[in-house]
Amino acid sequence: MRTSNRIVGFLAVACMVLPASATARGIHYGAVTDPAILNCDRLQWRGETEQSRFCYAELLRSTTPAAAKAEAAWALSNLKQANDWFRVAMAESPDDYATKVRWGDLFAASHQHGEAMNIYREVLDEDPANAFAMLGAAQVLVDSFEDAANAYLEPLMMGTALGDGALLGAWLLMARVSLENGNYDEAAAALLEADELIAQTGWPPLEVYALRASMDLLNNSDSNHWTELSLQYNPHFGGIYATPAHFYMITRRYRAAIDMYQKAVDIEPGLAAAHEELGINLLRDNQMTRARQHLETAYGLDPFSPRAVNTLRLMDSYGDFRLVEDAPDTDGGVPIVLRLHENESAAIAPYATKLTRDSIDVFAKRYGFDLREPVVIEMYPDHEDFAVRTAGMPGLGILGATFGYVIAMDSPSGRPSQQFQWGTTLWHEMAHVFTLEATNHLVPRWYSEGISVFEEWRTGPNPGVRIPMSVYSAMKDDRFLPIAGLDEGFLRPTYDNQVIVSYMQAGLVCDFIDRHLGADKLRELLVAYREGLTTEEAITSVLQLEPAEFDELFADFIETEHGAVLNKLEEWHHKQTEINDELAEDNWSSAIELANALVDIIPQYIEPDSPYLALSRAHNELGNREDALNALMTFWKNGGYDPSSLKRLSHWLTEADRDEEAIDVMMSVNLVDPLDRDLHGELGDMLLAAGRAAEALQEYEIALALKPHDMATAWFRMAQAQHKLGNIERTQEHLLQALDIAPNFRPAQRLLLQLASGEAN
Repeated sequence: MRTSNRIVGFLAVACMVLPASATARGIHYGAVTDPAILNCDRLQWRGETEQSRFCYAELLRSTTPAAAKAEAAWALSNLKQANDWFRVAMAESPDDYATKVRWGDLFAASHQHGEAMNIYREVLDEDPANAFAMLGAAQVLVDSFEDAANAYLEPLMMGTALGDGALLGAWLLMARVSLENGNYDEAAAALLEADELIAQTGWPPLEVYALRASMDLLNNSDSNHWTELSLQYNPHFGGIYATPAHFYMITRRYRAAIDMYQKAVDIEPGLAAAHEELGINLLRDNQMTRARQHLETAYGLDPFSPRAVNTLRLMDSYGDFRLVEDAPDTDGGVPIVLRLHENESAAIAPYATKLTRDSIDVFAKRYGFDLREPVVIEMYPDHEDFAVRTAGMPGLGILGATFGYVIAMDSPSGRPSQQFQWGTTLWHEMAHVFTLEATNHLVPRWYSEGISVFEEWRTGPNPGVRIPMSVYSAMKDDRFLPIAGLDEGFLRPTYDNQVIVSYMQAGLVCDFIDRHLGADKLRELLVAYREGLTTEEAITSVLQLEPAEFDELFADFIETEHGAVLNKLEEWHHKQTEINDELAEDNWSSAIELANALVDIIPQYIEPDSPYLALSRAHNELGNREDALNALMTFWKNGGYDPSSLKRLSHWLTEADRDEEAIDVMMSVNLVDPLDRDLHGELGDMLLAAGRAAEALQEYEIALALKPHDMATAWFRMAQAQHKLGNIERTQEHLLQALDIAPNFRPAQRLLLQLASGEAN
């Protein structure tokens, strides 16, 4: 058992970081048993706000025990004072596990989940059957979309001597998790259990009403019955709207979530969490002014919420960003608005605009849907800013996120260039715009992600099916999920890399449907989802297959397409280790033999450890330039995008007088690293030599905007391109800029003299 000094010391440090106010104290279902507190709680649960506040205040002035004073201070939103009283209570009764658990709940309510989990674990170490400690730990992990919550939930559900209150809390949590996973039958069963316990114990039914209203809305049914019951019980319970809004948000129905959160704060203005979520979802809908208003309100109510603070700081940083607008050039087109950091906008905007326009043309034809609103694309050079922008989204480690007509993603500088092809990410996110909007945001996550991955492979700027080795391993271990449960791999992964495995499985499912069941079926599935069908219903209706039948056919497809690779995975890993050893020892001939063997196993493998890179390096070391070039060419054609390798390939192609191919390779590097200053000047020279002066001018303009070290040469290149285009006045202006920087720059002097004499005309 921990000593009282250990407890007091820990709490003395912890209390220094607790906010003075935060979100309201929730229903505790018997975790608190003091009669005086319960009398006040009943007033609060019924919405008698003023009376309850007076009741709690009276307790703070009375001789009530310290634990009760802590609860009263918490109910009055003074969390620092609540923490002080919990510290006193624990010093007086260090073996009072019920109070210690409530102290953990206080930390959880104040966003300090790590501290809360430490307390729950301490209690469970000393009292392994403590139901409310297990419930608190499960709640924290559920909030973080962590599958580890099951380790605490399952013992609760199977407990034989569990108190009714903890069991009720467990059923409610189980209902929430089931709804998040789309398991509506399980959610309904859990809510029936909760109903029975409420009937027996008389605990407030408010959270049951909110979850039942959520389930009705997710099933496209009328939720008014539960809303009316809730408002009759407590007319100020914002959760009746905020809880359904949560489910709308995680199913990417952001505008519906906005409407619900607004109703929540209308009836409960002090509900900080609802203001925060409302602000974040308004930001996702590009409603900047309204978003800031609610985020500032949330911050005023709960100044220590990381999400509110970080999102407001992110909005403050928008002063460093530039808006680039591109009007449609055809009737019926939509504007494109880019929000780019001012230091990167000139380099990214031309490519991002063209890529976005191309994707709109492709997806509108393929999926029979025309966009109706401007597309807003934000790119963040700081990955942490992007992480803030997508706060609260399940599935971390993402490169981009789509909220409807608003896309947020890392900029090319937000990730190492050899790990991130931003052009493919933008293409992926644009596919989401179509699948979300074409279905009124009713498309399940797996299908939207599947279409996006599939379109990366088929029509993106870097086409080709690319499967990471971790996904091959998951295939071999039979870790793909049934089609009906594929969303769970995104929402609550149960093993490392399951999110990326789920992405790839979803893409392969769409590939299978397209190739074996008909390309039109992909569009028909979107229609089915727009009509409100579940995945099971959509598979049966559109594909004329039961989900189990579909799973069998898909398994056969995987075996046919990838079985040969799966049978040689061990050989692959063994040879991969060997080839690294041979390269380290400069054994080039052995490295070539091993690389060719690896290529035979997986010809399309172009990850950073691709055998094509080893093959090219070894051939080049042996003087076999043509073989080295061919290896890199295959790497590029299969979708390889390592910038240094592609620039090397482009130089080799130029040396081989294959200038057009060299240009194509170099231009593809712009979809990986457009912020490379030298790249644009070099590519511009290649384009100018090929007679493509307008394209060369664009590259030179970007090079100049990136402020290269040799500004004189940058201005001279601009002059050359303008001269080729016949713009004599602009040519002279640029030459004078170059000579102003370097008066003795001979090429600029020579061209200016030619212009003056008329020779250059």
